[in-house]
Amino acid sequence: MVTILKKYLIIIGALANVFMVVTVVVLLLKVYSTGLSLPLFSEKVKNNLQVNQPNLYRIVSPILNAMSYFEVKNYYFRQIDLANWSGTGANKQSTYQSRLEDIYVSNASELLTALKKAKPGQTVLLLPGEYKINQASIQIGNSGTSHLPIKVTAALLGTVKLFIKGEGFVVNKPYWQFSNLHVIGHCKSHTQCEHAFHVVGKAQHTVIKNNIMQDFNAMIKVNGIGYSYPDHGKVLQNTFFNTSARNTPNPVTPFDLMHASHWQVSDNFIFDIQKSAGDKVSYAAFFKGGSEQGIFERNLVICAANLPDNYTALGLSLGGGGSLQQHRRNQNSAEHVGGVIRHNIIMHCSNDVGIYVNRSRDSTIEHNTLYNTLGIDVRYPESTANIENNILSGRIKNRDNATVNQVNNLIENRNFLTGKDTLSNYFVAPDIGNFSWKKPLEILPLDKSSAEYSIDFCQNLPSKPYVGAYSSDSFCTYQLNLTSQTNSNDRDRLVR
Repeated sequence: MVTILKKYLIIIGALANVFMVVTVVVLLLKVYSTGLSLPLFSEKVKNNLQVNQPNLYRIVSPILNAMSYFEVKNYYFRQIDLANWSGTGANKQSTYQSRLEDIYVSNASELLTALKKAKPGQTVLLLPGEYKINQASIQIGNSGTSHLPIKVTAALLGTVKLFIKGEGFVVNKPYWQFSNLHVIGHCKSHTQCEHAFHVVGKAQHTVIKNNIMQDFNAMIKVNGIGYSYPDHGKVLQNTFFNTSARNTPNPVTPFDLMHASHWQVSDNFIFDIQKSAGDKVSYAAFFKGGSEQGIFERNLVICAANLPDNYTALGLSLGGGGSLQQHRRNQNSAEHVGGVIRHNIIMHCSNDVGIYVNRSRDSTIEHNTLYNTLGIDVRYPESTANIENNILSGRIKNRDNATVNQVNNLIENRNFLTGKDTLSNYFVAPDIGNFSWKKPLEILPLDKSSAEYSIDFCQNLPSKPYVGAYSSDSFCTYQLNLTSQTNSNDRDRLVR
């Protein structure tokens, strides 16, 4: 009887061990199929449980912590100092020459008055100094025209700082242009500092160029009112960042567009977009709400640079987090139609994807370089995307019946056990943004000699097929401030 019992216990024990091993293997395969590394999977599960099931979190957190034991972090280990930054984004090479008809202002009161009185063709010129705006919003008066826009500028970036305690500039008239301003959110609560610029309604052909915007939830917010939409805007060569994670449940997205069509967002620098409250999810920039024909090109996005990468941050998106169909322009079935994301460098968004397409039709994703992100996700049946000639770590994933056409992308899986980004095998120092090739790329692009190319991240007009964000043999390290000096030709490119 004892012998039979021993055999029974041995058999039961063996079966239990086999069951446990099989269960672990099945779970690991399930995790692997998501495209997530084991450490990142455990981190996402922990965050979800901590918010939604805190009691269960306390029980399983030791197991989840063990899954992160071998994690290898990639991070941006240079301090970004904008006073000494001469790369992509706003720069001090762009100057304004004053004219007799300009309206000169030297304090907040004069600025607020001038904005209401400025006429087409006039420029409100802010003299050097600090301007502290203590009211809820900054209102404008007249409309500009296509030939005579109204401009608001400083002579040189860095000479004027505006401290905002409310919404910032409310742009609701067409043909206004803003440049060379440093706009700072200066609120006791992060929830109070929503926008540096709120472009709404009839504000068609707004141009926001060569400004620094910091410490807002959505530095630039664009949306329609009624049946009026601020189409044909341009956001060029600006720098967006926050000095701390935004402690707010409100959306955190430096460029947040609803409804408006034909916007161009080019040559901007967006960094440190972390959000520490609410859903703890942020985006660098998106078009959504039934908008059409938006372009993201030649932007540099670093989700975590001076700030630690503690929260979920995504790079560029067509569709963003989505909106209800009845709130979209013309009740469009898609969040965005005909959007283009090209020649961008997106890096250190390690907890989620660098590019996200959400219910967006006829999307073009081409010639981007994504480092230390999860890659590209395209989601829902409304989404169709052509994804071509990109370099990325992670995956390209079609989710929930999206339609994806992939052509000639270089994709490197992140290490499953450690999460390490293996694109470092190709580039000299991708952690700090040096995407110079270690050796010539062995995977040759498809022959598209007859293709028409747009200007790449390094300001070159390509003449031959290539993959990634730049087309020449050498990478433009000055665009990420990796050279001590830039030559005159490089400076000319930056202020073209």
